[in-house]
Amino acid sequence: MSAIGYKSHRVLIGILRYAWHPKLLDLLLWLTVRYSRITFTSGYREYTIHDKDSGIHGTIPLRAFDLRSRDFEDAISVRDDINRVWVYDPNRPHLMICVYHDTGFGWHFHIQVHSNTTRRI
Repeated sequence: MSAIGYKSHRVLIGILRYAWHPKLLDLLLWLTVRYSRITFTSGYREYTIHDKDSGIHGTIPLRAFDLRSRDFEDAISVRDDINRVWVYDPNRPHLMICVYHDTGFGWHFHIQVHSNTTRRI
């Protein structure tokens, strides 16, 4: 059994308002099977929230969301597991599907996809 939570109603609206990129949906389904419980902390946003924000949260279809990392005992292992299975863009191997970072609002997982995203395993 899987559980998908959300931080607030604003976040819920941000994940439901617009269509999702098919690769992001594939990744979400994989995440819910793999980890069973996830909590969204951000979805679609019309604005950037820090100076290194690429704006990917503002794309339609949605190509990125953030997840609460404190739901997991070992966040680094979760990040590494996701990046071991998924490739953001084979043409740009330095970019990751899952980034574990603190942008000034607390540690979380930033999950992103590209049209070239593939699954390794």
